[in-house]
Amino acid sequence: MLKKVLALILAAGCIFVTACSSGTQTQSSGETASSQASSSASEESSSEEPLKIGAIYPLTGSVAAIGQNCKNGIDMAVDEVNAAGGVNGRMIEIVWGDSQGDPKIGMSEAERLITTGDIVALVGCYQSSVTEVVAQVAERYQMPFVSAISSSTALTTHGYQYFYRLALTNLISVNNMFKFATEASEKLGQDFKTCMVFTDNSILGQELVEGAREFAGEYGFEIVKEVIHNSNASDLSAEILTMMQTDADFIFADQYIADAILATNTMKELNYAPPIFISKATGYIDPTYIENTGANSNGMVTLTEFAPDSPRGIEVNNRFKERFGSDMNGHSCMTYTAIWLYKNIFEMALAADGEVTPAGVQNQLSTCRFEGAQFPDGTPFIVPYDAIEFTDAEINGVQHTNINMEAVPAFVQIQDGQYVSVWPWDVANADIDYPATYS
Repeated sequence: MLKKVLALILAAGCIFVTACSSGTQTQSSGETASSQASSSASEESSSEEPLKIGAIYPLTGSVAAIGQNCKNGIDMAVDEVNAAGGVNGRMIEIVWGDSQGDPKIGMSEAERLITTGDIVALVGCYQSSVTEVVAQVAERYQMPFVSAISSSTALTTHGYQYFYRLALTNLISVNNMFKFATEASEKLGQDFKTCMVFTDNSILGQELVEGAREFAGEYGFEIVKEVIHNSNASDLSAEILTMMQTDADFIFADQYIADAILATNTMKELNYAPPIFISKATGYIDPTYIENTGANSNGMVTLTEFAPDSPRGIEVNNRFKERFGSDMNGHSCMTYTAIWLYKNIFEMALAADGEVTPAGVQNQLSTCRFEGAQFPDGTPFIVPYDAIEFTDAEINGVQHTNINMEAVPAFVQIQDGQYVSVWPWDVANADIDYPATYS
């Protein structure tokens, strides 16, 4: 079943798009216009009352750099939306919550934002473990919650009616990784048969292993080794030595930023140079990854939902880079997109109900379909999707709710310290560097 569905998704995935946007933080509140007020009174009050979105990301802690990058995407989007007139004259405002990368803190921040923040929607949270508990809180309070990034496949299996996943699931990502490896083998004139899985013991890592086991056989590959390590490891030498003793045609990996940096530098120290190393984004697209690995990361291939050299993303990325000093990546691209999604959803709710409420937002999210790689207001997508729609779907016999089955990725390789598009072939700007040199 999944293979058939994914085949359709992957076929659509050959078109890749890109872009970017910002926000302010205030805690002010104003009187809410009565639903009984006249249209003229509503228009007058709308110019005074901001529409508030609660945003929960790790702004401090071990993955704060990623949290800040997510925040940059949101800030840029909010600034662009507001500069263009907001939502029928009403500005969008972000009320921030800091999860610190801790699910318990993320849960309490969600409670705080929903009960005291005067918000009409939530966005977050990067780590799937934090998103999992925040989704529970959002469901309890009936607060619409769009996850722009979190990829754990399990997130959409609970039947929640207020949780919406914009991004790829881990399972769909792994399927795409095998598709890429298959096509790369042919294009490179190789005959890949074996792979090794290298990841941590987080939810993310567990789902990479499960996905690899699920799809390896279907694509004709054998998993010869699974190398699993603790998250936030202090030393990965033993794991790298184990990998060096295992002959595999390619490696599938997924780590958060600290482990991704440590793994890459340890590989160099131990002179380990696998011919092709394919990661599922996460730490390998973090804006601090290349900065902390230097030439050691040249040759790394990673799945992404944003490539700086994609034609649709060049102008947006230039604005983002000028403002924040680094290229946009999949994380900031997705949070940027989530704000434009909400902007259009708010306008639809206002047109339908005369006001923007959590219930109205939830109704519009549940019934929307945006096609033609753009939102209704004409803003082009910066993600590699042709459409956005939240639907229910059965994947591998498991029911998923409010999942964006239109989500598709691209692959980039780090060459000369830059991410360059290498797949799909029709949007590639460079050939795959094979075998990788890591220098």
